Amino acid sequence: MKKTLLIIVVVVLTFSCSTPLDKKYSEETFTTDAKEIKESGKLSDEDALVMAGWIMRSKLKGEDLEGKSYNEIIMDAKDYKKEQVLLAEKAKLEEEERRARLGAALTVAMYEKGYREHRYEKYLTYSLAFENKTDQNIRAFKGTISIQDLFDTEIKSISLTIDDPINAGETFKGTYTSDYNRFMDEDTRLKNKDMDDLKVIWTPEKIIFIDGTTLE
Repeated sequence: MKKTLLIIVVVVLTFSCSTPLDKKYSEETFTTDAKEIKESGKLSDEDALVMAGWIMRSKLKGEDLEGKSYNEIIMDAKDYKKEQVLLAEKAKLEEEERRARLGAALTVAMYEKGYREHRYEKYLTYSLAFENKTDQNIRAFKGTISIQDLFDTEIKSISLTIDDPINAGETFKGTYTSDYNRFMDEDTRLKNKDMDDLKVIWTPEKIIFIDGTTLE
């Protein structure tokens, strides 16, 4: 009698601890299950979005979720999100390290900005100084300069590919131009800004040395 009672108690406890989230996913019953899960109050709005998003993603990728409980689906989605966050953080750190390494090898400063017209063409001009901080002669390099205001808001971004050699420890100066369009806010803002109100952020991509070695 006691043994039978114990079995009944275990069954009752097991049943009472079960929630709609323990149900196995089925595409046929998903609509009904989702309604039951929502009414149970066992799932936060955030987790509901996570679950729905993961199910949608799985459908688009042709992945089969049949046989997995809704709890397992939510856990899979959260684990994947954690992996993505860690991967993004790793990529960001690697990019920052690369930029610092290349930036330490070749520094860039803008010492003059101007505007000129020639044969009905209008230009913005940028006078830049490139300093080779390495002990090797640079053959060519490329990268991007971001011209920003004092609030770190980018006004204009310019891609540069320079094939003027710079000897080790020396500085090369050059003036470059871009077309001026008075209907573009970035051009008019840059034209009207004083040098004291501008900052230049240099993002190097690749440096090629005279001996053929590279830094990237």
